[in-house]
Parts: sequence; C-alpha cells; structure tokens
Amino acid sequence: MTTLTTYRNKPAGVFNEMDRIIESYFVGNSSPKTGRYPAVDVVEKEKTFGLSIELPGYSKDDVEIKIDNNLLTISAIEEEKKEEKQEQEQEQEQLRYVIRERNSRSFTRTFVLPREVDKDNIDASFENGLLSLSIPKVPKAVPKKINIKAK
Repeated sequence: MTTLTTYRNKPAGVFNEMDRIIESYFVGNSSPKTGRYPAVDVVEKEKTFGLSIELPGYSKDDVEIKIDNNLLTISAIEEEKKEEKQEQEQEQEQLRYVIRERNSRSFTRTFVLPREVDKDNIDASFENGLLSLSIPKVPKAVPKKINIKAK
C-alpha cells in the first residue's frame, strides 16, 4: 500500500535535525512538535486521503496549493501583514521578549502523492483557520475479461 508522505528535499540525518532545532531556537519558536511548519494531520480512508492543516492568522487568500507531477505543495505568504510587520519591527527593537511562542511568517510544505490519487479532483476548503483537502483515490483497476467472437 502506498501512502501520502512528507517530501524532504534533503536526506534525513542527524545534522539536518540539529540544524532544524538550532534554527527554531533562534527564530523563537518553542514548539518542538511542529517546528516552523503548521501542524498537519493526514488520514487515509477507503476512497480518499484527507489533509487538515492548522493555519491560524491566515486567510484563504494567503494560501496557495500547487501540484507538480506527484508533489503537492501548500504555501502561505501573509501579504497584508508585510507593512504591519515593518512597523512592528521598529517597535520591537525596543522590546525584549521573555517568552515568544507565536510566529507569523511564510511557510511551504510539500507532500509526495501516491500514484493512485486523482490529482484532477482534489477538493480544498478553508474555515476558521483550518485548511482541509480531500484527495480522492483512483478506483483500482479490475482485470476485464474480453470475450472472443467466432467467425
């Protein structure tokens, strides 16, 4: 059985994991579970795969979903917050955070789709900060018997 998996553009290894931990420390993210990416649940049902992605603070217009071959990429850029962020950066120069757990930034997540999905009929919805995707599976090919006609 083939399943939907997270795409890694680098081989998994100890040094890559150490880089991720160090990067999350300097960025200020204290959540070791999700790192700098939003939390994602992937479920497999008989006829579909389902993805649920937590995106608090984003709107549906901030999110982009693309498919290239068998790679599903979900990304978000908070365009409307760029000006606000510049103003906040000037104010934050004077601030010293004691605890900083919230991050608002862009992200990109890529997943490898199994061959048996119907890429043309993926359904996406966004409600209350939760992006949900329903990825239908292609019906399994059933051998077909061909009748031979006598002449």
